[in-house]
Amino acid sequence: MVKSRDKRNISFSITGEERIPANEMVGAIQHIQTIIYHIGDYLNGTPNRPNGIFPQVVKDQCTLFITNLEIGSVVAEMQIGDAQTGLPGLDGTYGERAISLANDLIEVISRDDASLKSLHEKIENPHRVNKILKELDAIWPSAQSKHALNFGFGGKPQKRLNPDRKSVIQSLLHAPLEEYEKEVFGRVIEIRVDEKRKILIDTPEGLIECHYTSDIEDTVREVIGELVTIRGMMRPLNTKFILSIDNEVSIDNVSQYHLNTMKKDGIDIELIEEVLIDVDFEDDYYIASNDDLGLLSAKPKMKQVIDEIQEELAVLWQEYVAVEESELTSSGKDLRDKLISIAGTQNG
Repeated sequence: MVKSRDKRNISFSITGEERIPANEMVGAIQHIQTIIYHIGDYLNGTPNRPNGIFPQVVKDQCTLFITNLEIGSVVAEMQIGDAQTGLPGLDGTYGERAISLANDLIEVISRDDASLKSLHEKIENPHRVNKILKELDAIWPSAQSKHALNFGFGGKPQKRLNPDRKSVIQSLLHAPLEEYEKEVFGRVIEIRVDEKRKILIDTPEGLIECHYTSDIEDTVREVIGELVTIRGMMRPLNTKFILSIDNEVSIDNVSQYHLNTMKKDGIDIELIEEVLIDVDFEDDYYIASNDDLGLLSAKPKMKQVIDEIQEELAVLWQEYVAVEESELTSSGKDLRDKLISIAGTQNG
């Protein structure tokens, strides 16, 4: 059992028969590690990937290490690594927040009113929730299980995974994924005008496929190569979500991106106040800038140029906010105040 209230800790135990198969213990550790990776991946803002290879930045923040394993029984304590840093505007590190969210998800599943909607209130990405549910289903004991599995997250007392809830997990796994509204900024780079009627948009999230109806084909043709904001519904199609639009008012020509995060050590950090980024496309390069803050980047892909702007903003914050104010010039203090209004101050 965990004796401290350390937010970085996970404890678990397997009880029942005296002899616990080694593969059952290893499997429990592997599945809970994958769950923490998925949640950390979500918090990091990483787009869905078809394979299970997680970015190194997620592994650095969310890898679990066994700190105690009792001999003669299966009682283990695990902890995320020591290389954890507090980030401005966040309640704890990414690893700590991933552990806290894992606890929240299990609590939701344990309630009588468990639903996909209640899970999506914790993690807004339906595909990510589905992957986590698959991992939970793999370790959750059934009514016929000979062993009981108990978990404690973030220093909280261990709680038994109730076998009666396994059927709930399986029903949620087989529930149809729901559509949701989404707005994307990007440049329309391809169009199909055959019966499939789709466009490809180069966005800060990467390439997004968008389907449109025949009655707005003329409007869609006009924005090929243009920077736009498109509002529509994300609908499940096979193993992915596709943006769908059926009204010409869903498309706006724009030249500014509303930046809501900065990127520090590969991790997206929410801003208190959004920053308007001017974006243009010339000679096969995106050019992104904000003159007030001195931000400037040129890259061939939208995601690359916005990532670099996010990183530049984080560097500015580090140079002007994470230092003693007395070290700054008068103009430096003005920039510091502006950055604090945008991103806040270090809070641990």
